[in-house]
Amino acid sequence: MFNAGYKKAALDEAERAIKVYQTTYDTTINRAGDLQAQKDEAYDLLKEINLLFSWIVDLPKEMEDVVKAVQTLLAAYELEKKNLKILIEKSKNINAVGGSVAGAGVAAGAGVAAFGPTAAMAVATTFGTASTGTAIATLSGAAATNAALAWLGGGALVAGGGGMAAGEAFLAMAGPVGWAIGGAALVGSGLMVNSKNKKVAQKAEVQTKQLKTDTEKVKELGLKVLNEVNVIRQLKCRTITLMKGKEIQELLREMHEVLAAHDNDITKVKAEFKKQLSSCSRDAQLQLLTLLNASNSLAERLEVKIA
Repeated sequence: MFNAGYKKAALDEAERAIKVYQTTYDTTINRAGDLQAQKDEAYDLLKEINLLFSWIVDLPKEMEDVVKAVQTLLAAYELEKKNLKILIEKSKNINAVGGSVAGAGVAAGAGVAAFGPTAAMAVATTFGTASTGTAIATLSGAAATNAALAWLGGGALVAGGGGMAAGEAFLAMAGPVGWAIGGAALVGSGLMVNSKNKKVAQKAEVQTKQLKTDTEKVKELGLKVLNEVNVIRQLKCRTITLMKGKEIQELLREMHEVLAAHDNDITKVKAEFKKQLSSCSRDAQLQLLTLLNASNSLAERLEVKIA
């Protein structure tokens, strides 16, 4: 049969490309999960620090400004995760969504299923910026739905097929997912078996070329994610070390004793008991300032997106 060897070699190469892509993709998604875990741990740590500063009064304006900045970043992270949980649920029920994306059903649903809720959250918090550069979690209404579908539902397919060539970070991820799923089906499909050898080989070669390009994109993103994981881990370790300082530990012990005495009602604590910064030793004040600056640096990493 004409071109039988050409067909077999092209299909074998396509299968190898799919396996390499999938391994690279899985590594990147796992790193996104690690980054999500690091961010969540940092968030819990920062909430404790924020609580500490919330009942200390007579802070200099410069310190007050930093406390407010950290509070704003923590609130934004809370809102992002809350909104993304809603959007993930919406994207899983895409067939019920109206408007221009309603017909995307199967393709987008497959994308979400490929991620799963936990992975989808990790990917969204890691790469979650719409094509306009706006964080998805800050959007609302149709814009939020469309962005969620694009980022969580196999974006390139939802967008009409041309998304893999786009420069957005997540489309570089979601597009290849569509290729890997579609490519695997293509290799084993009746079309590949029954079509003319040369035509099959040519299609397989196009697929392989695209997969190799997308593999490099995903690999690059994975390295960026790994770097961010290390940055947050280092900042978190430094912050924890600062919290272990004798003066800070004494303040934390005192704070929790006061909270326990007021049934952990922070509102009552603020109203009835306020720690005076001016009553702290000079060493304690310096440690608090250092801890606050460290916490600000850590909080800023919560909003970082990989592109």
